[in-house]
Amino acid sequence: MLRLWASLLLVCAAQASPFYSDFMQHLTRPLPLHRTLFAPIPFAPLAPLEPLHAKPSQRVASVWAAPPPAPLAPLAAQQTRPQALANAPLLPLYSNSYGSDSISDTEFVPLEQQGRQDAAAVAVATTTQGVEQKPFTVDAITTDVNSPNPAVFFQQSFPFFGNEFFNSFGGFGFGNTQEPWWKGPNVCTEREESDGATTEADGDEAVDSFGQERDGAGSVVRSPLFGQFHFSVNSCAEKPNKHVCTKIVNQNGKKKMVTLIRQCCYGYGRPRNADFTIPCDKIEIKDIAATAADMGAQQFIESAKSSGELGNMLSNSQGKKLTLFVPNDAAFQEYRGQHQQENNVDDSKAEGSQMSTIFKLHSVQGEVELEDVPNEKLLESELTGQKIRINTYQLPPGLGPEPYRYAANCVPIVQHDKLSEQALVHTLDGVLKPLTKNVMDIIRERADMSIMRTVLEKTNISALLEGDKPVTIFVPTDAAFDKLEPHLRRALKEGRGCASNILKNHILDLTFCSLATLPGAKTTTYNLLGEPLLLNRTKRVANQTEPSAIYINNAAKILDADIMGTNGVLHVIDTILPTDSALPMTTLLSQKNITIFKRLLEASGLDYQFDDMDNVTVFAPTDKALQHSEWARLLAEQPESLKDNRDLAEFLNYHVIKPMIKTCDLSESLLPTVAGSNVRLNLYSTHALFSDVMNRATVNCARLVHFDDESCGSVLHQVDRPLTAPKNNLLQSLEANPNYSKFLELVRKANLTHLLANESDSFTLLVPKNDVFEEFGESTESKPAQSQAELEAQVKTHIVNDVVCCAGIIPTNWPFVRSIESVSGQHLRITRDRRPKIENAGVTKCDLIATNGILHEINDIIVPRSPPAQQHRPRPHIYQPPRGDFDVFF
Repeated sequence: MLRLWASLLLVCAAQASPFYSDFMQHLTRPLPLHRTLFAPIPFAPLAPLEPLHAKPSQRVASVWAAPPPAPLAPLAAQQTRPQALANAPLLPLYSNSYGSDSISDTEFVPLEQQGRQDAAAVAVATTTQGVEQKPFTVDAITTDVNSPNPAVFFQQSFPFFGNEFFNSFGGFGFGNTQEPWWKGPNVCTEREESDGATTEADGDEAVDSFGQERDGAGSVVRSPLFGQFHFSVNSCAEKPNKHVCTKIVNQNGKKKMVTLIRQCCYGYGRPRNADFTIPCDKIEIKDIAATAADMGAQQFIESAKSSGELGNMLSNSQGKKLTLFVPNDAAFQEYRGQHQQENNVDDSKAEGSQMSTIFKLHSVQGEVELEDVPNEKLLESELTGQKIRINTYQLPPGLGPEPYRYAANCVPIVQHDKLSEQALVHTLDGVLKPLTKNVMDIIRERADMSIMRTVLEKTNISALLEGDKPVTIFVPTDAAFDKLEPHLRRALKEGRGCASNILKNHILDLTFCSLATLPGAKTTTYNLLGEPLLLNRTKRVANQTEPSAIYINNAAKILDADIMGTNGVLHVIDTILPTDSALPMTTLLSQKNITIFKRLLEASGLDYQFDDMDNVTVFAPTDKALQHSEWARLLAEQPESLKDNRDLAEFLNYHVIKPMIKTCDLSESLLPTVAGSNVRLNLYSTHALFSDVMNRATVNCARLVHFDDESCGSVLHQVDRPLTAPKNNLLQSLEANPNYSKFLELVRKANLTHLLANESDSFTLLVPKNDVFEEFGESTESKPAQSQAELEAQVKTHIVNDVVCCAGIIPTNWPFVRSIESVSGQHLRITRDRRPKIENAGVTKCDLIATNGILHEINDIIVPRSPPAQQHRPRPHIYQPPRGDFDVFF
């Protein structure tokens, strides 16, 4: 019997193999703390279900305790977010880990992508007709995470087995499954089929989420396991009082989709976060006034009742239920006090008219259960032309009693989905106000946002803030612009360069209310550039009455939060949020501590010119590389002499090339600089084993020590020495240095001057100084003179038809020996001890740049190693005893 079950497991596992990786994802990740199990896995022969992703305009916030997300492109992250974020935003990874500051990292991301990366992600059903599912559905059965029932676990993971399969394992602990609440009493069922679907069996069928079909009496009609060509795919969504299952059946090529909605009947309900076995129980339904009083929102209802507006709203509902968003007593009392103080209302009739507007704004026709409302949903209120925007934010269990927080026009919803005799009630921690202006109109009216208004209009980003799609913008005040570095402030105010990037760094394509932040948690959201913004709400202290402060990227503080417009929300901040991709080059130099090079730019008057450059690459020497240079001395002693200095301008412009090239796009080549002459780029490998993997770059043999810092339209690489344009070729370099006269004489005797003067090729020239030849000459006085061929070969041994900078010579040992080939065909071993070494000669002076290569000064004449002669030694006679037949055989 045991072998039979093992065989069945193997067969079914093989049939489900296309989805096995998704299932292993559940096995290798821990269950999340909100007690989610697994939803059914789609069966292989069917086309995969289309997931219930939210539209881009329905992006919602998710706040979850999590470490920083692993790079989907490291970057990629993930994927990469950055450019790819518009198509596939980075996703949250949930855990309970906390940072070193005892504040948990959380993630705020669009939920339409969460189903692919959440540790508790499950298969999501195709949206069915007549059933609108919100992005926050928890697609699983819920149970106690500390003691999950094995039968429920496997039934949810392998729905195609059927109940009979698992009940057969009663002796192994798989049997005696607990019935979920939606199979218990007081559950009303609604069944829907797709248009044109054919009925597979006569009678009233119900579709079980475990892959069985039952007749109206509840007996099993069929459990499709093996046999005929019949496949089914199940997907279920679990909510506190509703269970929605979608089943796609394919029998002999005929498909139909059946949706079964089970929910607690009217007057029945279940406690929130209840175990999945807790059945629907009768709940007490009170009058609207009593219900509001129980929820701490009595004053609003009494005021509406006394003014007659409550009766009018109930009578206008024409017998249908209403949904009321009721401010709690504290919020309503505060609003009435402010309203009377601001408007000094003495006319009771005028005050009544204004309050009538408020009452209607808080009323919506029909029963609106927040668990069924998608994020960014606009509800039509009873006040003509006014809508209520509903936003949903997901929370980790450790930071709140419920998995979601809701907001109406960014006003926190404290309690929700409380049923009364006349209406469904949600209570608010504030009072909704009529919205007549979009976000850009609000900015135009604010006197302290004049600079931001001007920059938005100059860059035409104002059109984005006037559209219908939801937006969030963090608006710096005029005083925030005064904090900026002068170059950046000038670029922003003029709307030039990458001013639009700085503005996009402040804008989100969703509604982000302050409700999404929690004390003790860090919330991450992504702006229009695809870059993360980290929001941190401080913890409350004792006797604190004002709201906790919210900081963005530990740089800007939100001064005024949740200023709601018709198309989104605005938050006022005290500091501009910088982004490297929008900084002027001089500002980026300051941030990277390239101070001497920047001061030279300012002294020469080229700083604004560098800021206005676009699509360029800047190789900036570090301060250590420049501190002993002549330019640094003049900067300290005679800075006035550097103004409009042509030599300095040429020196600075020689460090800039076009176009913008990141290290991943570098290749060995000659590139023209802004000064006119070329720089030489070379790539080397520092891996002893993988010599073909290039991981070190040089420009004119200056090593790139820090790279790929982006500024506005440019990229910055730091080098370890200043770049100087060469004036001579290799032959002219020999002629210009008297210490190389003896080697130059040999070059001329060997008739190789044309080779070193060739500008169309690149060489590395290894030059011994004159004193080396003098020592060598004393030791070879008794030797016969070299022939012309030997002399030419000797000189060519010191010439390599490649550019080998000292930065490309690394320590090597056998068997990972590296060599370079000279023009004579000799292979010269290269390594590094205290200094670079080429064959038997040490390099005493590195990287003298010429127009057609580089020159190394060496301390010896290179003598190539000749292969050792093979010596034939007589083999010693070893006595071997005679072998028998047994030995011969083996």
